[in-house]
Amino acid sequence: MKNKTGKIKENRVFHAVNYVLLVFIILLCLLPFLNVVSKSFSTYGETVVFLPVDATLYNYQFVFTNWPYFRAFFISIAVTVFGTLLSVAVMFSAAFALSKPSFPCRRGTMVFFIIIMLFSGGIVPNFFIVKSLGLLNTPFALIFPSVVQVYNLILLKNYLEGVPKEIEESAVIDGARNWQVMVYILLPVALPAVASVALFTAVNYWNNYFSALIYLPNADRFWPLAMYILNYINTSADVLGDQTLFLQKTYIEAAMIVVSIIPIVAVYPFVAKFFVKGVTVGSVKG
Repeated sequence: MKNKTGKIKENRVFHAVNYVLLVFIILLCLLPFLNVVSKSFSTYGETVVFLPVDATLYNYQFVFTNWPYFRAFFISIAVTVFGTLLSVAVMFSAAFALSKPSFPCRRGTMVFFIIIMLFSGGIVPNFFIVKSLGLLNTPFALIFPSVVQVYNLILLKNYLEGVPKEIEESAVIDGARNWQVMVYILLPVALPAVASVALFTAVNYWNNYFSALIYLPNADRFWPLAMYILNYINTSADVLGDQTLFLQKTYIEAAMIVVSIIPIVAVYPFVAKFFVKGVTVGSVKG
């Protein structure tokens, strides 16, 4: 009884510490976000913490009537959708091949992927590769250099290796080819992993400003939203001209940031349901 009582007390202390840490982490993530939202509804000249001061909709009116902002917004949507679909298709195909023990040079290929994940060639070689392919100053420079993300590829490979082999064997016995097994059998089974990787990839494309900074030196009309916001933040008072607009600039930036996160926040609930869905249950033939 003493041992049992001691374990119960230890569990209660453990859970209490976990709850305190989780609340602390939630506050660390939530409070800065609330500060940005409050700024987006505030007027210049006041100190904003977590509630709007002298609330106004001027900041959002400026954002929603700013055509260059929405041009960058739509470019980011197009790059994110096309890039995510292409990236997931390429990585899932590679993961399918690498998950097979019979794949030629499987070990050497994995070593190659791990090396390029840990050690990059650097900005200059990547720039010259993009330039030699004729992608410089085109929107494709925002997509193709980031198609293969090795960490996500390894996640997919490990997930496919954990799928019961009986699923593939039953499909092969029924006459399915490799591409049919991959698309019609393994893709639905691996949907939780694919959804997770798709979300990670989409967030990476949506937040990517560095590719535009490097690969679009003379094509600001193709800037994605992250690059447009960065450029606006770095805009000086002399460029803005209007003193009132400059004083409100920090709060307009907050409104731009809030609007920019809406697509990812809107997509997340539809993707999150796949994280916990056990699609392999009952999938093996009896």
